[in-house]
Amino acid sequence: ITMASMFRWHLLVIVVVGVVRGDVVSEVEIDAKTGDTLPATPYETQTANLPEFVDKCGIWLAPSAIEGAGLGMYAGKSFDKGSTFQVMGDIVVPIADMKMHNQRGDFKFLWEEYYWNGPSLGIDHEAYLQIDGCSSGFGSTANSFIPIYNVEEGLPKRGIEGLHRSKDPGVGAFTQYYDREITSTRYIEAGEELYVNYGDHWFKHRTESLGAIPLGGDLERATQLFLAFRSLRKSVQVDAEKMDEFWDIFVRNNLFKDSRVFGSFRHDNHQEIKQLEDYKSMTKLRLAQATKTKEWLYEHGTCGDHIYAGSSTIEQAGRGAFASWDLEEGLIVAQLPLIHVTNRTLLNMYKFDKHEESGATIVGTRPPQLLLNYCFGHAESTLLLCNYGPNVNYVNHNQTRANVKIQWADPERGNFMPHLLNEPLQTLEADSFAKLAFELVATRPIAKDEEIFLDYGDSWEKAWQDHVASWKPLKGSDSYVTPQDFLESEEERLRTDDELLTNPYPKNLRLQCSDFFWEEDDWVEMDAEKHERKMENYDYFDCHISEKYPDEGVFLYTGVPDDEEYDAIEGLPDYAFTIQEKPYTSDMFLENAFRHDIRIPDDVFPEAWKNNKAG
Repeated sequence: ITMASMFRWHLLVIVVVGVVRGDVVSEVEIDAKTGDTLPATPYETQTANLPEFVDKCGIWLAPSAIEGAGLGMYAGKSFDKGSTFQVMGDIVVPIADMKMHNQRGDFKFLWEEYYWNGPSLGIDHEAYLQIDGCSSGFGSTANSFIPIYNVEEGLPKRGIEGLHRSKDPGVGAFTQYYDREITSTRYIEAGEELYVNYGDHWFKHRTESLGAIPLGGDLERATQLFLAFRSLRKSVQVDAEKMDEFWDIFVRNNLFKDSRVFGSFRHDNHQEIKQLEDYKSMTKLRLAQATKTKEWLYEHGTCGDHIYAGSSTIEQAGRGAFASWDLEEGLIVAQLPLIHVTNRTLLNMYKFDKHEESGATIVGTRPPQLLLNYCFGHAESTLLLCNYGPNVNYVNHNQTRANVKIQWADPERGNFMPHLLNEPLQTLEADSFAKLAFELVATRPIAKDEEIFLDYGDSWEKAWQDHVASWKPLKGSDSYVTPQDFLESEEERLRTDDELLTNPYPKNLRLQCSDFFWEEDDWVEMDAEKHERKMENYDYFDCHISEKYPDEGVFLYTGVPDDEEYDAIEGLPDYAFTIQEKPYTSDMFLENAFRHDIRIPDDVFPEAWKNNKAG
């Protein structure tokens, strides 16, 4: 290779890796009629005869196509753009003010790698300082590869199946946030891995630990780099194998360690240049590598569609899980990846003399975080194992009707490292990745639409019976009203300061304003449709209304932020405001709410983890 050629190659690298910043033409083929992405060609073809449920199963859990990412989610069938994946989407379990309740910033909480921030879930009103949400289905299970992401998650619904804190002991024991709908953003080929979009910030914040993961446009730029090399290879008189060897060395030993373009190449794959010759597109290659056959999914994965969610047949339980079709005895009904919390006291909650993350004094206790009710534990250990996966957190307790049990997962199918069962909890504590998993196994034949029940253990059963026997509604429960019920009532929802003197809001509710109208100076020139579309990207803050006045058949309002640093704005439409609950007033914070972990049977729980034998 001549010096001139090498210099030209170096310039190409600089242009492609360091200079290209504008829009890049997508390499993904687009259907001219529908605008949908056309499927990539999978590496493998279908051959074997499979059980009947395989053709029905729309969601699979199996090893991710992303190296080191553990378990992934796959489409068991093709989905058109805009399709939903479940009868009812998954739950969201809020986690409130973890730093405040632990009064220190140095604790380790593995859920931080899996949960979503409160504003993205519409639950930021629940806490004083910070709220996050465990979105246990797609939100925790699906991986993210932004260049080819194909699903997006909406906001959860809110409701508790007609229960009320004035009469029902089950209120506060399960999350009111459910049915977080998952939608395909483009055409998805059967067998394709399902990717959500964590956002650029998530990956940029973790570059040191994860490396330079490609973001939007980086695969296209990597293709340009490859095509430039391919053109160079044709123009110089050098043996093709030598050039391929040069490419191999160049990719693995480049000086652009922070480049997400170079991060687009798999540095351990010596055959990638030949694969790129076939696909001529990094995007198409990655789509093909992320697309598996039904045989592969059946051999290496677990169907995530064996159960669906609906209203439980158990009183006070809220919602439950049901069999999607007839399930035979011994079938793996669901895969339960587990996030470990080695010190369960991290979920304890308190009352403080001030709402700050440090320096506050405890003045009382609260029930633990609601997450406790969705985690497995043992009386002789401080360990909690919190499961996630599509619809698995809808499975309720019933000792007499139990039809599934838990067992440790098959390491070939689940994200499970068996050697950890013999290691002390300190080993788990030091690990920053989830490496444990249960399986739910059918203990008898289960008929289609039959509710799925797991025996949570004798101690859980006794605790629940004691709770029901002693439960009494708290003072003021009769007057509690949810924001939804209030907004659906015929009462005037937007009240001025003067009107509040004689007609105040219910004690648990407050008025909030959208940030949009304070951040966007040109909102006056926009129409209502554009307002509401843009408002989706803004948060709300506490405010009040100083006055209202009629204008062309509607009322306009003057909004005044509670924070005196911000000015009042006149002429606001009614949709600039919302009614929301005050922090710590929703059902999950009730002082008489039931709390108990799901108990792991003695014959399943490892002796090495029993660090609290006094119970």
